[in-house]
Parts: sequence; structure tokens; C-alpha cells
Amino acid sequence: MVEHSKKVCTIQVNKTIQQIIKIFYRSGIWQSDIESNSHKIGKKLFYTFFGALLPIFLATNGFLCADRNESIFSAQTAILDAVVYLKFLYLLFNEQKILAFLYDPIVVHSIENRDECEQTSKRINKIMEFVRAYCSAIFISAVLVIVFKLPVFSSKKGLPVFISFAWNESEIVYWLAYLFLSLETPLYVIVNLITPLIWYIMLNYSIEYELLGNKIRKLGVGKKTVETGAKNQKVFRSNQRSMFIEDLTGLIKAHRNVTQTIERFRSCFSILFLGQIITSGIAICTSVYSLAFVSKENIVQAEVHVVILLYGIFDIFLVTYLGNEITIASDRLSYCLFESNWIEQTETNKKYVLIMGEVLKQPQELVVLIYLMNLDTFIKIINGAYRMFHILKSFR
Repeated sequence: MVEHSKKVCTIQVNKTIQQIIKIFYRSGIWQSDIESNSHKIGKKLFYTFFGALLPIFLATNGFLCADRNESIFSAQTAILDAVVYLKFLYLLFNEQKILAFLYDPIVVHSIENRDECEQTSKRINKIMEFVRAYCSAIFISAVLVIVFKLPVFSSKKGLPVFISFAWNESEIVYWLAYLFLSLETPLYVIVNLITPLIWYIMLNYSIEYELLGNKIRKLGVGKKTVETGAKNQKVFRSNQRSMFIEDLTGLIKAHRNVTQTIERFRSCFSILFLGQIITSGIAICTSVYSLAFVSKENIVQAEVHVVILLYGIFDIFLVTYLGNEITIASDRLSYCLFESNWIEQTETNKKYVLIMGEVLKQPQELVVLIYLMNLDTFIKIINGAYRMFHILKSFR
């Protein structure tokens, strides 16, 4: 959403992101201010306990089932759901922090240049098209894994997510398990909508660095005067140099604000990012393994394996890609500074420029433990998944 005024256009939080926020409130994961504290605490405790049951159930099934392929698939799904459960905890207990990041002025851009505003809006809309397709694929897959295993469509009493449940002989336990998975699956799909929120925030951080770079590039570039008198020229140049210092000081503060905000964001989500880095390689490996040996007659199951594989890839690829974009955009700031009109400034002003140049030499990097959130980390994860697949294949 773009709002225009006479001089400034403001890019508000995207409508798709606003719809996701509404889903969180309507599902009860987030609570409104009018609810009592006891009601809020009760909901959080219920969701914390109920959400933890799914990865426990899947891990138990992987341990008890006799079929090796299903055991591997259940273990893989349990690992993925463990990360989603971590996202669930973030949603439950960090509502205000997430909303603060979303509605921060750094994410809600105010841009004076109309062309920059339109380009920024187009860039955001482009990734939001992917987000809408991503969310649609997950919701459709959730419906398929529940409906496809209904007794009406299947002679075998299997469970959603293609769990055979062959080790269970009780009819009552089977229907309770079916009801349980039919409730947990859509809940986990809703919880996973936090992922597009994180993508959206990270995208806007890289955009903010680019907008900051454009402002730095325009430092010292003022309107030419039409005055011809020597006195007027001196006054004009003096004013220009004074404005240069004021603008440079404002940009230093803006840069510090962006850097500190991104650091708070990294600190808030570092545990989640670490969980994604550690488990994504395992999820990708087991997805490829399942696809390699899935029955060719079961097309729907193969499609679900493809969705899980794509989920595992994009879940880690987008955060490493956007983290890489933040680093690249921040690294360009030093080049933008020396593209400005600093050469015509006084010696004192040039010293300030050199000091800021030293500050901008260090790009913004999202470091999680020992891992950098960049494309090199993503490539290492893919290579690790490839090696694990060959090891797993050798035991077949």
C-alpha cells in the first residue's frame, strides 16, 4: 500500500501481510487488548502444550512403525515440525516484538523521490506474489493430506500426512489420532505464516539500506545558484557546506538506527535461524530420499513429498538470500559516499567524510552462532544434504 502526499510517499505494510496478522488474531494465536490477562495466559498455555504434541507424535510413529521408508519420512516430518513449533513459540510469546519490527519506520518507508517510491513498491509487490503462491501451495497441500486419507477415499486406515499407523490395532485410537492430525495440520500451516513476515522484514531492511545509499550519493548536490555577485556566491557556498554537514550528520544517525534495528532483529530470531540452518539439510536429504523410493502409483504422496522438499529449500534459501542482500546493500554504502560531491567540500568536511567512510567499510552481517546468513551458507547446506543422501542410500 502506497500513500502519497505533496512531498513524501509512504509505503505501508503490504495487504497480504496485514491479512496474515488478521489470521493470527482470529485463530487465537495472538490475543487482542480487550481480552483479560487470565484468558491470554490460558490460550498461550493451551497452544504451547497442544502444539508440542505433533512433533512428539510423529517421532513416536517413526520409532514404532516397521517400514523403513515410513520411519524416515516420519522422522523427517517430525524435524520440520519441531522447527515450526519453534516458530509457534515465537508467535505466542513475541507478538509485540514482531509487530514492532513490522511497523518500524525502517520497514514502513517514507520516500521523497517518486521514482524511488514506485521502484520500491514494485520490488515489494514482486516478492509478495511469490509469498501468495507459497501460502496457497501450503494450504492446498494441508487440505490434500487430510482429505486424501479419509476412509471414503482410502480402503486402508491411514492417517493424514501419509502415516500408515499400522502398529495400532484400536479403532478408537485410530479415530482420535485422525482427529488430532486433522486439527494439528491446519494449525501448523497457520503458524508457518510467520515465515513470510520474516521475509518481508528482511527484504525491507535491504531496501532501506539502498534508499540510504541513494541519499548518501546525493550529499553535497544542491541546486545551482543564478546569483552572479561574489558576496552572494560565498554565502551560497557557505550554506551548501553547512547543509552538507547537517545532511551527513542525519545520515550517520539513520545508518546507526538501521544497524541497531537489524541487530535487534538478528538477536530476536537467532535461535530460530539456527534451528533452520541445522535441520534444513536433514529435511532436504530425507525428502529427496523419499521421492527416490516412493511408489510410482501413489501420485498424491509424491506431490506431497515435492511440496515438503520445496518447503525445506525455500525455508532456508529465502532467509539466507535476504540476509545476503542486506550485506550487499550495506556494503555499497561506502561506494555511495565517495560518489557524492565530497571533493568540493572544505578540509574539515572531508575529514568527516573519511570518518564515515571508515564506519561504512564494515558491512552489516547477520551472524548466527558461527554461521553467516548468506548464500555461501545455503550452498554448504545443500552440499551437506547431498552427502547425507548418499550415506542414507548406501544403507538401503
